[in-house]
Order: sequence, then structure tokens, then C-alpha cells
Amino acid sequence: MTTNAGDKSSKTENYYLDISDSNSVFRSENDRFYDSIREKTGRGISMPINFNQLYSRKDKLKKEVYKTVTIPLVLDTYDILIEEGLKWQLSDEKTLINNIECQKATVKYGGRVWDAWFAKSIAIPEGPYIFHGLPGLIVKLTDASNDFKFSLVYYTGKNQDFFSPPKKGKILDFPKLKLIEENFYSNPFAELERNNTKLVVTDEKGNAKSSNYRILSQKMQKTLKENNNPIELNYKPDFK
Repeated sequence: MTTNAGDKSSKTENYYLDISDSNSVFRSENDRFYDSIREKTGRGISMPINFNQLYSRKDKLKKEVYKTVTIPLVLDTYDILIEEGLKWQLSDEKTLINNIECQKATVKYGGRVWDAWFAKSIAIPEGPYIFHGLPGLIVKLTDASNDFKFSLVYYTGKNQDFFSPPKKGKILDFPKLKLIEENFYSNPFAELERNNTKLVVTDEKGNAKSSNYRILSQKMQKTLKENNNPIELNYKPDFK
């Protein structure tokens, strides 16, 4: 996926979609590992300095879908209930993807238009991130601007009777999350300073070095601005 609208830089990352009878969780390979550590130790893990976190869970019994976001540095976690419905439009167009016959469908979500290719032969109405509800597993998913591309690498039909429980946080809505993101951008270290938390900065060899909140804030703001291409484009924070 590209890291910024109009920017040609991109990164590739592995994600897992774990499915049980009652739940499913979509998270990065790192998040999946961190969740297993958190389950065993009860300790949280530091997060990358951006808000483009593709972490979601589906409560299949309650038919609810949540996006989960962890705020960098302070590590506060929030759950956003996805209330925007997915109104899929099925096409008669079909193609082979990795020798799997797939059918095309389109949908609008998050201020973007998405093309999905799903496989009826894998009768699981699931897909990457919050996407679901088609009569087969989504094998490929791309938004119209090619900012986000999801492709199935492999699938196993083994029952996932147990997997590391997903993160859960305070319930929030998108407008409030947008405000939190903008406040964080304005002063990334505000919460740490308020709690008199000391920040230890190390070099590449692990040696402590002097930290300057103003310089660190400027670097962090630059990173946030360069990566400000959220999947929910209609709730893009205004970093200025």
C-alpha cells in the first residue's frame, strides 16, 4: 500500500485473518505476535509512529465489526464500531487468481471505491480488514486509487478453535478518533509530560542519548504527515 496519497513510495506487509465460529481477527504479522506476548505476559508492546493501523475484529454472533487503533507512545487503545454498511454490487466478470476461480464485486467504504475478487469455492464470507459479506472468501481487494492492495497468500481450512485474543479498547467513533489524532499531532509528548514520564532515547547501539522534546516532536510530526493516508479517507486527520 502507498504511504501517502500521491506518493509513489509503498510498503508490503503480511497480515493474518484468523477465523473461529464466533469471531474473526485481521491484524499484521507483528500485531499477531505482540498479541500472543501480551496474552502470556500482560505487557503491552510499543507501536509504530502512525495511525494507519489495519487491525479489526468481527463479532460474528452480534454481527458487529470493530476497527482497533492504539495511540503511539501512550498506548491507549480504542475500538471504533463500523456502522457504514457494505452494499456490494456483484458483477458477472470472472477470472483465475492463483488457479482459483474468482468473481468480481464492488463496494464503497471509507470514502473509497473498492474492487474485490471472491472465491465461491471457499465458502467463507470473510475478507481482509473490515470487509465481509460476499458469498465466498475475498482473494484480492484493491481501492480505485491503488493506495491499498490486499492479496491472499495462502489459505488453510483448519479450524481455529483458539487464537491469541485480539486487543480491545474503549469504544469511540471516527470523529472523536480524528480529534485525538489531530491533538496528538499538535503535541505528541503532551501526555508523557503531563504524567512526568521520562523518555529514554537510544542510538543504534542501545546507548542512551540526550532527548529534546521539541526536536523529537518535529521529527514525529514529519513522520505522521508523510504517512497520512488512512484507509478511511473520509476521516482523514488534518495535520497542519
